[in-house]
Amino acid sequence: MSLAPGASWPGAARGEVVSPSGRRAYLANTVATLCGRSAKWATNLAGTIVESERGRIAGHRGRDTWFLLADSLEHYLQEQGMWPPADQAVAAADGEWEQLIALQGADLEAARREITELNARVAALENTRDDLEAQRNQLLDTISQLTQIAKTPPRASRDDRP
Repeated sequence: MSLAPGASWPGAARGEVVSPSGRRAYLANTVATLCGRSAKWATNLAGTIVESERGRIAGHRGRDTWFLLADSLEHYLQEQGMWPPADQAVAAADGEWEQLIALQGADLEAARREITELNARVAALENTRDDLEAQRNQLLDTISQLTQIAKTPPRASRDDRP
């Protein structure tokens, strides 16, 4: 699958996303919401009981996050009698997913603004460089002219004639 890590899994019903290796997964916070548990509980599952991957959500700044692989997680939760989750938990997870997408959009917009500002600064610096080069060339021309004048022997005046 060629989707970026953290992108919504095609046809996702419960907030599934694409893991860094391209497999169907859940983010730890989504698992916590679906199961009505804490985020720490979900990350403890990720580190020990359930197959998981650690990675960054594409386009999102910050630390690596846990991606709990869906098949392993669903199998474990089914054994515990916690799967499938209640409809309210699914609705809450969808709300969190929408919030995450909104945050990614805000990060993307901030990055675009920063790039625009940097491009404007680069353009200003290039203009300054061009102005300085033009001034340098004028000074070099002036130095060249002064050097020519200095090499020219003085003209003999009428008083200096024999």
